Amino acid sequence: MLLETNAMLLDQRGIAASQRDLPVFENTIFIHPVAVGSNCNIAQSIIGPHVTIGDNAQIRRSIVKDSIIGNFAALDEVVLKHSVIGSDASIRGMDLSLNIGDNTEIDFG
Repeated sequence: MLLETNAMLLDQRGIAASQRDLPVFENTIFIHPVAVGSNCNIAQSIIGPHVTIGDNAQIRRSIVKDSIIGNFAALDEVVLKHSVIGSDASIRGMDLSLNIGDNTEIDFG
């Protein structure tokens, strides 16, 4: 239900329109609607649709769709769909759907 609500809110015209002017991230493609928090570092990734990323998140070499990524989360070489990743969680090297709480570290590499 949380992910469906996130998608519904992102689909609302006002929210999606305000996110179309995202900063430029290195070799990254955004498929709207997407909401990205402040001070994020995103590189070599495909993000969206229906993704919300919290402040200070780090995403590298990843594909993320239909997901919520918490503040200070770090993703490296992951493929996520239909996932909720808590704040300050770290995930590396996997291709799954996950619900991960705050302050969690997972390394599938």
